[in-house]
Amino acid sequence: MGTSRWLLLALLGCVSADSPPMFGEITSPNYPQGYHDNAKESWDVQVPEGYGIRLYFIHLDIEPSGGCEYDSLKVVIGGAVQDTLCGRNLGGVPGHPIKEAYYPSNTLKLLFTSDFSNQEQYTGFSAYYIAVDVDECDDSSINPCSHFCNNYIGGYFCSCPPEYDLHDDQHTCGVNCSGGQYTEQRGQISSPGYPSPYPENSLCEYKVLLEPGYQVILKFQPTDFDVEEANDGSCSYDSLTIKAKGDTFGPFCGKKTPPPLIETRSYEVDIIFQTDSGGDNKGWKLHYYEDAIPCPDQVTENSILEPQNDKYIFKDMVTVRCEEGFEMVTGDKKITSFMAKCQADGTWSNSHLQCQPVDCGDPEETDFGEVTFESSTYQSEAKYNCKSDYYSLLGEDTYHCSLDGIWVNSKGQNDPPICKPVCGKTTLQPQSRIYGGSPAENGYFPWVIHFPSGNLGGGALISDQWVLTAAHVVQDQDQPRIRAGDVIHRNGVELVAKKVIIHPRWITGDIENRQNYDNDIALVQLSRRVEMGPCICPVCLPKNIAVSSPDIDEVGYVAGWGRSSDKKAKTAKLQYAPVSVRKTEDCKKSVVTNQVFTENMICAGGDGKDSCQGDSGGPLMFRYSSEEVKDNRLYLGGIVSWGLECGQFGMYTRVSNYLEWIKETIEKTEKEDGEQEAEPLKICK
Repeated sequence: MGTSRWLLLALLGCVSADSPPMFGEITSPNYPQGYHDNAKESWDVQVPEGYGIRLYFIHLDIEPSGGCEYDSLKVVIGGAVQDTLCGRNLGGVPGHPIKEAYYPSNTLKLLFTSDFSNQEQYTGFSAYYIAVDVDECDDSSINPCSHFCNNYIGGYFCSCPPEYDLHDDQHTCGVNCSGGQYTEQRGQISSPGYPSPYPENSLCEYKVLLEPGYQVILKFQPTDFDVEEANDGSCSYDSLTIKAKGDTFGPFCGKKTPPPLIETRSYEVDIIFQTDSGGDNKGWKLHYYEDAIPCPDQVTENSILEPQNDKYIFKDMVTVRCEEGFEMVTGDKKITSFMAKCQADGTWSNSHLQCQPVDCGDPEETDFGEVTFESSTYQSEAKYNCKSDYYSLLGEDTYHCSLDGIWVNSKGQNDPPICKPVCGKTTLQPQSRIYGGSPAENGYFPWVIHFPSGNLGGGALISDQWVLTAAHVVQDQDQPRIRAGDVIHRNGVELVAKKVIIHPRWITGDIENRQNYDNDIALVQLSRRVEMGPCICPVCLPKNIAVSSPDIDEVGYVAGWGRSSDKKAKTAKLQYAPVSVRKTEDCKKSVVTNQVFTENMICAGGDGKDSCQGDSGGPLMFRYSSEEVKDNRLYLGGIVSWGLECGQFGMYTRVSNYLEWIKETIEKTEKEDGEQEAEPLKICK
């Protein structure tokens, strides 16, 4: 090496005390003596950043082998082997290296290894390295700068043409085209340099800011748009995007013009133009102008505005009402209308108030009935019907949801219809021929009940909670025992009496020697309503029949568990017999005592057919003969009251004379009781 080169190395080595050295020397172990067997040595070589490394070998004597398999010196950069050296090269021109190599990296590793034998005493190697400046600007694979690259010893820097700025990455140049704000009522905005090609690597942001209450209208001409698009047709290279009041229009690119007219519905609009490092397109131009921001023609869905205008703009005031079938609810309060104002951003004040469908909720249920409906909103229809043939619907069956939010029938009534028990249903056929007393079957007289204690007797169910009987049967009992639901009284279900109400003109006294049975009638209220069915249902009251009914000689039925004329013990199974209505004079002629006869009594029986002890309070029943009743029914004409001798004429309380008292007493008592909460008692299986 000449004197000048060593002088250069000396100067380079003095660059900085803190920097890696600019040169150095490396020799194999035990050089220049022969290296040992199984040697393994490595050297890390590093020069300052911005430099590469050049290696010079002045001696190379390493055992040769195919592929340097025995002994070798390897040059490693970043974990990859760049060169592998071996063999004997001792000659050369003095002052010149026998081998040199350049590596464009400021770090590398030298790795020397030998195997188990060094028979000829190979001496190894001697080398030195120097730092060599890297020209980054000349390396096209690096391409460090978007525009101008400037190299210097140990590094490089990027620079930009006029009107461009160097970005923070210190590599990319772009135009500073942001910050433009437009406040005039109308104007024009374009990409930088339009119609010349726009700059690359740029982010241009423009803002249009008008007075509140006005919106920005953007207008594009077909020939004023040319923005680079990606090969797949997307806008991933360059793009124009418009943002206004939470809405985004775009991104737009290519040669296809955006919508010719964009109503932004905002007085504040941001226009964002972004470009990458390539392309040669001319860019874009648009015009903008202001227009009053319109408010929607509805403040809320299903609403009506007053006054009705073709267009509503900033500061317009309207009165808002709901369309028919809708209502406004705020909290738990309904309102009929409210005021709204068109605001600067094109929205209405009070738009949170909603017109929701009038909803009547589920129709009210009715006992022993069911209601079907598909919807509960305005004008929806609900249909009522009773669950069984033992009830009939009292009232209209069809209701609709009204504007007031309640279910009403055609008369505007909102109380649901009532499933009223069907009275007088009997399986006893009219054509049946009866001779004397006969045992009754279930279904003949399902209203007959039995009082098994006290003054033994019977009664008749006249509704789902009331029993009609004779006053003298229950005059001494506040809560008499009651059985019902089967012709064999022991098989009947025990019912609980709640209240006994005796006719106010009944004179309480001894039954044995009693002569006055006038007003022998009483009501017993059950503690729970009874569900009607084939084993129990009420008998009809004499409604809409002649005052004189039943007629003289009309045949009715009397039923009970009392004694018969030829049998001293009461029967286990309900017995019934046909009896004919007689003139009261016939009964008077048979009486030798001072018994009282009144218009409140019916005379019936004779010919060995009569009620007897234990039948008191039981029903005297007649068939309906009315155009209103087409099926087989019985009504309660009388109540077994008194008689002289079983099988002779008997006297019955005339029920038709007490209809008003029955009705008023039941209504008053049930009103005092209030709503019935207990589930109805189901007797029939």
